[in-house]
Amino acid sequence: MRSILFLFLAIGVLAGCKSRKKTISEDDRELTFADYSNKFPAAEALRWNADSLKRKRTDSLAFKSRYLKQFLPDTLTKGVFGAAEKPRFWPVGQLTLTEDLRLFVVEGAAKSGAAAWMCFYDKNGTFLKRYLAAQYVAGGNKKTGFSVDKKGNIRITTETGAAIAREDVFAANPDGSLALILTNSNEPAVTGLFNPIDTLPRKHKLSGNYTAGEGNIVSIRDGETAKEFLFFIHFTRDKGACTGEIDGTGRFTTATTGQWRDKQSGCIVDFKFSGSKVTINETGCGAYRGIKCAFEGTFTKKRK
Repeated sequence: MRSILFLFLAIGVLAGCKSRKKTISEDDRELTFADYSNKFPAAEALRWNADSLKRKRTDSLAFKSRYLKQFLPDTLTKGVFGAAEKPRFWPVGQLTLTEDLRLFVVEGAAKSGAAAWMCFYDKNGTFLKRYLAAQYVAGGNKKTGFSVDKKGNIRITTETGAAIAREDVFAANPDGSLALILTNSNEPAVTGLFNPIDTLPRKHKLSGNYTAGEGNIVSIRDGETAKEFLFFIHFTRDKGACTGEIDGTGRFTTATTGQWRDKQSGCIVDFKFSGSKVTINETGCGAYRGIKCAFEGTFTKKRK
């Protein structure tokens, strides 16, 4: 009789253990895009400038490293913080620009200063592009800030001292690229072409800006490794009737050739460097240009 009673008690204990749900912490499970997006307060409009970057931050709200590795590109801080610095990052806010395009603002800070980036994602949480939009450098006189209004217009403002100010107004394309709408400035007149990688390092011998007339540029910058390079291409044909623009991270296939492949669209861009020139050719890049032109031609390197 005692044996039977003990058996029933044992069965009851085991059943109770199985019925308890195991609590899985955030650190033990795979992160989802919802985990990431929920860190950002939703807003209808945003404004962030150099003064915003000087404020005191709450340590407990900083991103853990696994969020950075999963949802943000490795090149996010390139050219902003020193190689020896270890910046921390915080969510600022998010806006839904269209049904298919979302904007998240991420802030980073280190001893040398602070910066904020606009990061674009599609509706499925796929990362598209990022742009440095606000920056404060300790001891510097250049200040950069931005705002996004309820209509989705993006304004990036640059101030150098008290005398020079520039405001560029952009609209975001479905792929996360920015289209310049207008420029308000008291600077000397310059071309309205916006190069998103212009300020990034160019120590590699092939890095630089290659041009072929006004509005046509192949910009090459240093990659994370010696086998990689960042690029931005913009061209215009037939007096602006057909244009194309694309940027990404390519890989060197030899010492003088490189290639970029887009897994989503199948677009391939080949680069061939010779002396002070680069020649580009494409395969299947219609998603990034007009139907009557292509990513092709030879561009000459400009002196710094």
